[in-house]
Amino acid sequence: MATVTAFEAKTRFGRLLERVANGEEVVITRHDKPVARLIPEGRPSIESVREAVSKIRDFRKKLTERSKGKKALSFEDFKSARDEGRK
Repeated sequence: MATVTAFEAKTRFGRLLERVANGEEVVITRHDKPVARLIPEGRPSIESVREAVSKIRDFRKKLTERSKGKKALSFEDFKSARDEGRK
């Protein structure tokens, strides 16, 4: 991931767009602090990935809580239930 200053980003915007189009991620800084990020279009943002992972973890936790004290489902039981729905 490349880092450029705001001034450099302004003066070399075309070059930055080419780099981003080639898959590179560029962070733009102002006074050595990140203020913006250029990423290729269509790539999931880190926030959306974090949100999806969080939802998966919450779902797994709920499943674990719901299945406490219950007999584990064997593969044969799973196949039987799956095949029953196909009839």
